[in-house]
Amino acid sequence: MSVRRTSLVLALVGAAACARPAPDASPEPPPSAIAWSASPSSSDAPPQASTSATVDPPVASSASTPTTTSPDEEPVEGGPNKLIAIAVQTWVYEGPNDETPKLGYLRAGAVVDRGGKPVAMTKRCPKGWFKVAPRGFVCNGKRATTDPEHPIARASWKKPKRGEPLPYRYARAKEQPPYLYVRVPTPKEQERAEWMKHADRIREVPAARLLPLVGEVEPLPPFLASGQVLPKPFGATQRLHVGAHEGKAGPKSAFAFMSVHEIDGRLFGLSTDLQLIALDRVQLVKLTDIHGGPVDDLPAGLLLGGGGVRHKLDEKGVPKVDGRLDPYDVVSLTGQTKGDLWETKDGSWISAAQMRVVKKRDAWPTFLRTDGPPRKWIDVSINDQILVAYEGTKAVFVTRVSTGLGGMADPEKTTATKRGSFSIKSKHLTTTMRGEESVDDYELGDVPYVQYFEEGYALHAAFWHERFGNPHSHGCVNLTPRDAAWLFEWTDPPVPPEWHGVQAHGGEGTIVHTRP
Repeated sequence: MSVRRTSLVLALVGAAACARPAPDASPEPPPSAIAWSASPSSSDAPPQASTSATVDPPVASSASTPTTTSPDEEPVEGGPNKLIAIAVQTWVYEGPNDETPKLGYLRAGAVVDRGGKPVAMTKRCPKGWFKVAPRGFVCNGKRATTDPEHPIARASWKKPKRGEPLPYRYARAKEQPPYLYVRVPTPKEQERAEWMKHADRIREVPAARLLPLVGEVEPLPPFLASGQVLPKPFGATQRLHVGAHEGKAGPKSAFAFMSVHEIDGRLFGLSTDLQLIALDRVQLVKLTDIHGGPVDDLPAGLLLGGGGVRHKLDEKGVPKVDGRLDPYDVVSLTGQTKGDLWETKDGSWISAAQMRVVKKRDAWPTFLRTDGPPRKWIDVSINDQILVAYEGTKAVFVTRVSTGLGGMADPEKTTATKRGSFSIKSKHLTTTMRGEESVDDYELGDVPYVQYFEEGYALHAAFWHERFGNPHSHGCVNLTPRDAAWLFEWTDPPVPPEWHGVQAHGGEGTIVHTRP
């Protein structure tokens, strides 16, 4: 993706390749060093607290961390008891104690089933720890609430469309970046900030021109129509307000929008950071047509952008045109050839000139085992710029990728992708990537389907380029949004519904093998 010596939210601390760590990304103590029966503490530490974990004494001896829960403490699927996330990251812990391992996290606005009463209370979590579905415990406090009318719960009203190529609507800053409005601005406030008459702005970029790209335009919800300043989730960056806005976005920013609204004849997007951004000041993202797809093992063919001609052999074995294939279609091949034609598993023949042929491996990594069920793993070829997902020795998915611009150089000194066999450490439905100011000062909001496999190196969707099949990143493995969405749901560990991210424990993460 972008800039060397950087890392992403929740990446392990170390030499990183994609973005610098967010303030909440602190290394975790090893699970083996944590006793689940330790004195409970809270994720709601006071501001002056150290980032290292500390243990609070219980409010009373009866609040000691339990090892079992009663029926009324158990969450009921679809039941009346809900817990709502009100933080950028609302952590879910293995036990009712923030000294236990983090299982994953919820995003502001996420709603999960909880038990009817807390299982424990601590000095820093006086409202108590709730057991949540499908597993884990969350502190009811600064990061979560039981109140469905909480301002953050109401403002974070649109959830990401998980499984879609783009879980939100996306845009990138133009040369003149947009202002970040913290409430609905009046036409006069827009004119004062942007130095252009409101009517002239509407004539320059009429809303009708943007509608094909933004989709549904929704009425202003009550929390916006009221004119009040939008709230900020716990853990979000707080900026100085200047009237109706908090300044301009960075020139290399990208934004994710939960919803789009018309305000005095102008279209605005409500970002996931709870800011209003004028859509005539940004470049709206169009989903690329490039994609890979499932296969019935290798060899397989990835059609080029012009599509392809399908042939059938007549009784004399002469190929005859028998239809067309769409651009970027994926076909499973038998391995049989006739001149430059390859046979597909449905009996057709396609010219090798119209596709990228991905051949079967002639050797296998040493981590593969013949005993037990086939294990999922991902094979990334840097020279070929191809990713293949395997179950054991059978390929199930193939696509083009973009790895680091440094090619086969030293990843510690260049933008090369790190080579070796790793496993997925954490998965994030979306996360924000930030570059180093001294190298490449960018901020890309809610990059989709991020999966860390080593330090700051990750598999993730890239909506800002279409160079798939060629090196283009600064270390990460870029996938098209469609392919990244498929891979995210296929890999382990799975992310539970309503959760935004998950941590892998005990070697459960899918193997990622990066090689020449």
